[in-house]
Amino acid sequence: MPSRKTIKQRFRAFINSIRLSLSKGLEWVRFYIYDPSKPSKAEFLELSVEDQFAWIEENIPEHETQLYGDNYLGCSYDLDEDKLDEYLKYRDDYGVSGLIEEQLPSLSEERAFEIDDGAELTSEELEALRTAMAENDFDGWDTHSGFYFKVRFGALYALFVGQDIGQGGSEFELEHVFKSKKLAVEYVSEKPMVALE
Repeated sequence: MPSRKTIKQRFRAFINSIRLSLSKGLEWVRFYIYDPSKPSKAEFLELSVEDQFAWIEENIPEHETQLYGDNYLGCSYDLDEDKLDEYLKYRDDYGVSGLIEEQLPSLSEERAFEIDDGAELTSEELEALRTAMAENDFDGWDTHSGFYFKVRFGALYALFVGQDIGQGGSEFELEHVFKSKKLAVEYVSEKPMVALE
């Protein structure tokens, strides 16, 4: 008797897995079905970023809410070279040797004095200064999020970049549209300083 129950239970589990697969398949078909009211992938990619954003605003309700949660890709920091030059010009005012020492604890006291006196930085010290500047500039980081959206017979991935505005979340603008999320992640990973999810 117990073996029949086990077979019956296995059969029910098998039927449920088929139902789940079919429902996922139908959802996929509904998403990718031909929709003549939407532009094709090629047509959409030929539009300017401003026109792409206007289309997204008009055709994707509440697109801003899709930029939070699981659609967060990571953040990046683009160091302003003029700001770096200012730090190097006014080393004492910005505590440059201390910033470098935060990143390179093995920096000798003698070398710290040399840096304060205007010595040229090694590539390692310069990178340490850049990293310290980025870590201390909470407002300078860009947030990257995105989502897939439906076009005629397919989908594209919209990548948004945003600035943190405190408790209100982030203020996003469309950065680029890609054929896939993978391409968007590759694009973001090429930025100077990146932290990806």
